[in-house]
Amino acid sequence: MDCPLLAAYEATGQLSEQALAELTDEEDSSEAGKRLYHCFRQRPNIAFARALLTTLSTRYVHGYTHGGPTTTQGLRLAGYLIGLHGDVRDALALWRTKQLTFDTACEFDIQMVAFAGIDPTIAYLQTLPDPDAAAAVDYLQQCQAAGDFDDLHAYFSPDNLPYWI
Repeated sequence: MDCPLLAAYEATGQLSEQALAELTDEEDSSEAGKRLYHCFRQRPNIAFARALLTTLSTRYVHGYTHGGPTTTQGLRLAGYLIGLHGDVRDALALWRTKQLTFDTACEFDIQMVAFAGIDPTIAYLQTLPDPDAAAAVDYLQQCQAAGDFDDLHAYFSPDNLPYWI
């Protein structure tokens, strides 16, 4: 499967500007996101997913604060790819992404923060001496009480992809 963004990263360690533009272009992002998801499932690369989230977060904040184009599509996809990897140490970065703006707070699903399971995620975040981690624990516990994680395993199932992929 053709995946220029992942292929360029694997070859150079850099994210291709052209492929990034395709992923963040609202008209093309859905098809590009699906291709990237399927490529990533075949060739998981957590360094790529983390670099993608960092780059897209920086671009999103810049666009948001300077009146440029913003979309959460790429952020959500990068977060989802990170969640597929399952390393609980990524939970705080995903929480911070969710907290970038009002839009990301609404559109970046809380399930992505708790991808490793709600109990392990809370336990890990409680070990961090960081006010963001404490805020995340608070919010996660509220969401847990509301039943938001009852079907967490299905959220990351290839049979049940989120609508935005």
